[in-house]
Amino acid sequence: MRCIWTATEGAVTSAQKAVRMMGTSKVVTLDSENWLDWEREFPVEASKSEKLRFLLRYAVLAPSSHNAQPWIWEVSDGHADLYADRHRALPVSDPQGSELIIGCGAALLHLRLAIRHFGYADEVKLLPRAKNARPDPDLLARVTLGAAQAPDQESEQLFAAIAQRHTNRSLFLSTPLPAGLEGNLCEEAAREGAWLHLIENSLQRTALIDLVAQGDVMQWHEREFRREHAGWIRPHHSESTDGIPGNAMGLGALTSRVAPVALPLLDVSEAQADKDWLLAGSAPVLAVLGSDLDGPHDWLCAGQALARVLLCASASGIAASFFNGPIEIGKLRPHLREIIGRSGYPQLVFRLGYPTEGDTPTSRRSAEEVTTCNITLHTLAENLRHSRGASTS
Repeated sequence: MRCIWTATEGAVTSAQKAVRMMGTSKVVTLDSENWLDWEREFPVEASKSEKLRFLLRYAVLAPSSHNAQPWIWEVSDGHADLYADRHRALPVSDPQGSELIIGCGAALLHLRLAIRHFGYADEVKLLPRAKNARPDPDLLARVTLGAAQAPDQESEQLFAAIAQRHTNRSLFLSTPLPAGLEGNLCEEAAREGAWLHLIENSLQRTALIDLVAQGDVMQWHEREFRREHAGWIRPHHSESTDGIPGNAMGLGALTSRVAPVALPLLDVSEAQADKDWLLAGSAPVLAVLGSDLDGPHDWLCAGQALARVLLCASASGIAASFFNGPIEIGKLRPHLREIIGRSGYPQLVFRLGYPTEGDTPTSRRSAEEVTTCNITLHTLAENLRHSRGASTS
């Protein structure tokens, strides 16, 4: 057993999570009661495709940059195809699309854990060829519901933590992580072909915090970056099913309403650097998640590793939040590699610790909203593109 399980009341702690579902104004409260309702609703006698459509409700709870939820699922013939939704890309901060694919990888891991929990093997192929045999850069993975099998204890612990995992942007306590957890987190990352480097040396820690602050100054000074970020800020109690509510970022109700308009006009680089300097400095652990190579396959593996790490941490009451500047700014990434003193490609920088405040739930699109069946808009668009190409060749 790798993860240290400290949650009470079984699978879900007393903290309630709210998830807004597309197609209804009702806020679905993900607490112990309707977590059990979801369990009871599993369509045991249905087809494999119907079971997969049901299980996607757990996949959509995965983390993604700006809570953009950049995934589309196509379910047919007993398997689910995962596509990148490029309409939800962040071209200024993530021009390669690595963070987009990392988010998709996290959703993939959530689905795999759900499949195991409900008693099946998860059969996964990364970067498969499209059904029409043409290479499709947006087709990231194919998941098949395998043979019946009993769930393993470790997967059960990670699955249960889905209900309580959430990014927390408050100050963290200086309390050390539970004994043995740091090693377990590194093992979880390695299981998906990634690596996790935990900053222990005080000089490394200071250098990383300074690099985070430097990245903030560089990014937040640019209007286009601020405009992109502002586009994902949501007012308190918004009915939007994506983005980040202002209160999750420490903004007041009025500020969260005016921020999307005002932020592009205001250079808040120094203030953001000071804020992240404090947040990073308060955390007992700073971490860098990386991969040996740097391509779509590696980003998918990093995303699955990230989900494992965050769920394993959440099972012990440990929260996380991210500092993306040292990754997103190309000329800072080599400096980050020098700080941690290892080869490979850093993909994410984040902190871990016990939060001083409760987290603020972020909204989600429903599984139905991100799922297509057989003939899809995505497929039709691809067919149209290919037919146009053939007609002009």
